[in-house]
Amino acid sequence: MKRKFAFLLCFVMTVTTLWGCGEGKPEDDVSQVTDSADEITDYEELSVRELEVLGYDGDVQAQYRLGLIFDYGIDEPQDFDQARIWYEKAADQGNGEAATALGYMYLNGCGTDVSYDQAADYFNKAVSYGTTRGYAGLARVYLKGYGDPETAAQNAFMNASLSCDASDADGIYLLGYLYEQGIGCERNVDQALSCYRRVLDMEERKITERDAFHQAATRMGILYMNGDGVEKDETEALSFFRRAADDGYAMASYYIGIVYENGYGVPVSYGDAMEWYQKAAEQEYAPALNQIGYLYFNGYGVDVDYGEAAYYQKMSAMYGYGPAQLNLGYLYENGYGVEQNYHAALSYYQMAADQNLEGAQDAVTRVSALIAE
Repeated sequence: MKRKFAFLLCFVMTVTTLWGCGEGKPEDDVSQVTDSADEITDYEELSVRELEVLGYDGDVQAQYRLGLIFDYGIDEPQDFDQARIWYEKAADQGNGEAATALGYMYLNGCGTDVSYDQAADYFNKAVSYGTTRGYAGLARVYLKGYGDPETAAQNAFMNASLSCDASDADGIYLLGYLYEQGIGCERNVDQALSCYRRVLDMEERKITERDAFHQAATRMGILYMNGDGVEKDETEALSFFRRAADDGYAMASYYIGIVYENGYGVPVSYGDAMEWYQKAAEQEYAPALNQIGYLYFNGYGVDVDYGEAAYYQKMSAMYGYGPAQLNLGYLYENGYGVEQNYHAALSYYQMAADQNLEGAQDAVTRVSALIAE
């Protein structure tokens, strides 16, 4: 008898495709570039070519703006290598926002190897330049286990509080998350909700505050969907998910898929679920890729297709998603959509077991016995 695939509601970092970086100072043939940076009132109105002329001439605001353009893909292909180059130029001149951005690049491995030491150095540098967002970055480094494990949670809470006190959206959201999870503090959902609402009520959002808005809206949706600290309201949950999903946030799109797949406050619609999972999958969001495989395996809203199920499970497992690894083990163990291969099954089951996924260790024991026969 077939079993249903596993799925898990959790956070996964979205992965973004890189492209090649260009080098070299542009020729000074760009028209209408002002001779004095003091005369510029809005760097957002300048073209990349104009910004580059100013940036190479040492204009720190132009350098930081170029970093943002390539970091977030603003009217240009996203290029973390170029973003890092311009951020470094600005940070070397004391720009705290650029130093904060560099900290996140090293924290998340965007165009560089993950380095918590480098991330912490840049966040501390940002704080020394007077940029309080650096405190939120430091909190995230501590959440990754940086420093003394016995004090990491408390350090995370302290730094998030400092950023929150300075009214940084990053810090406000993160403090809410720490209250919700009880990390470095007593769990307090009321405080978490207050922080999330504070972020969502901000009238103007910089591009660097976009993630805080997305995450706050999604966490609100989860709390309402589960009735955690608030009266359960699936309609309200969907509303919060949509606020983030309509702005392109993959995790929120995934949760809308979960809502439609399971009929949480809406009629069950596998077609709508697939549509929202695909939106998240286009951003390489691992749980959504796993869930698409789940729909194909069970024939929910589509014809049963074990080959497609295996394809999406492999895509999800590639990003280290435990449920997909467990599912792939099952596919290889039983020959669904792939050639039966106990050794491959064991490998994927072991990956899932290393993440302490329920049932994975039993699967390792079972397949190991089959191989030994």
